[in-house]
Order: sequence, then structure tokens, then C-alpha cells
Amino acid sequence: MKDLTNKRLLVFGGITLIFLLIFSRLYYQSRNNILLTLLMLTPMVSVLLTRLLTKEGFGKLFIKPKIKGNIKWYLAAYFLTPFIAYSGAALFFVLNPSQMDPLNSKFAAEAGISTLSEYYRLLLTAIPLAIIINPIMGLLGCFGEEFAWRGYLLPKLCEKTSVPKAVLLNGVIWGLWHAPVIAAGFNYGASNIALGAAAMIVLCVVLGTIESFLFFKTKSIWASVFFHAAVNGIDLWAPSALFMSKEANMFIGPDLIGAAGGIGFIVSALICFAAIYNNQAKFKP
Repeated sequence: MKDLTNKRLLVFGGITLIFLLIFSRLYYQSRNNILLTLLMLTPMVSVLLTRLLTKEGFGKLFIKPKIKGNIKWYLAAYFLTPFIAYSGAALFFVLNPSQMDPLNSKFAAEAGISTLSEYYRLLLTAIPLAIIINPIMGLLGCFGEEFAWRGYLLPKLCEKTSVPKAVLLNGVIWGLWHAPVIAAGFNYGASNIALGAAAMIVLCVVLGTIESFLFFKTKSIWASVFFHAAVNGIDLWAPSALFMSKEANMFIGPDLIGAAGGIGFIVSALICFAAIYNNQAKFKP
């Protein structure tokens, strides 16, 4: 059984790597964000091909929503996630008040705002709409990733090692998968590729721990999909674009990919990991 799991992991990894190299190369040449959306779907395609090639079949896909008893997790994944993100931004601006310059922000400039009253009135209208609408725009791509990373790879890793180790390894692999795109300057810029790749691995371990927790709790990938889409949706209304006139340090904040901006997710991940570690029998696929 373990040899068969190893074979399937190798096949999945090989196919995923081929897709990654092709699409990251195309993205590096064109910087077309549509390619990133297509790349997000390739892990799902890799799973389907792996199941077909290794004659695994198509059982235990974890795509059936388990609503009964789990509605709180679905709602939290979708609606609580932006508040966790902005808690980190709030901390950043408390520690760096001089960085806050809303009237000269990208958001204010694009809206043609000249007074604080106009700014906050528009912000109070835009943010609730963004919380509801933005994640919907990314559901397909996030489904493609979660179908593979949490719905396929994580259960396989749980067959090979303890659940806590599987969760951490899952996050590291997910982070490494992003490395070619990070090397192209995505998220952290192109001035320090190695640090950017390392930061992305840490971020993926953090977010992946929360997503694994949601997956284990609901026995379905959908809460993880909602969380993932909500996280990605924040990019459309990033704190740096809303509140800053200067270019943000992406390694620090206020955006969630930075250490201070992501503090809410770091704390949440530690709580989730502690729950998984202390109740391993309950946290299994």
C-alpha cells in the first residue's frame, strides 16, 4: 500500500512539475495574469491524470459539500478571513502611523477623492461589497488548487507520516510550487528572489495549516476553497492600495503577505496547528 502511495505521489509530482515549468515560463515571458489562473487549475488536472494513469479511480475526491454541522466553518472561511487580514494591517499602522496616507493612496486617486469624508464614505461602501464579491471571482482557480493540495496530496501525506507533519509538509510543497512564479517577481518583487521564495513557503505553511484544519473539520475541500478565494480576493483591495501613498515593503506589511500584515493568519494558524497536534485522531481525512 505504501509503495502504491509512493508511486502515485511521484506521478502526481512529476505531472504537476511539468505543468508548472510550462506555465511559469509562459508567464515569465508574457506577464499575462490569465496564465496564473490557468496554472491554478493544473494541480487538479494532475490529480485526475494521476488517478487515471495509476488506476486509482475517482473515489474520495472530497468535493461533496458537508454542510450539516459545518455551516459555521464555511461562513467563517468566507466572511471572517478579510477581518483576519485587516487585523494585521491595523497592527502595522499602529506601529507605523506615518505610513498611513489615505488621501494620497491608489484607491483615493482612482476614485478621484479629495476629502477624508468622501474617502471613508466610499470605503465603507466598497469594503462590504468586496468581502462578498471578490472571492467569487477566484473560486474556480482556488478549487483547482484545493482539489489537489488539500483534497489529494494531504490525505496521501497522512498515509506516510503523522498528521501534524503531513500538514507542515503539505504547506512547504505548496510554497515550493509557487517558487517559479515568485522568481518572476510575483508578490515580493524581483529584487530578492531567494527571500521572496522563502517568504512564500512560510506564507503557504501558515495558510495551508488553516486550510488543512478546515478540510479535516468538514471532510470536504469547499471550506478551504472559500478561505483560499477570500485570501486571494483581498489582493483586489490590498491595505497598501487603500491606505498608503508610498510603495509597501511586501516582506513586512501592511498586506497579508508580510510578517506584520499577516500576523492575524499566523496566530490563526498556530491555533489550528495546536488543535491538530493535540487531537490527531480527530483530524484525519
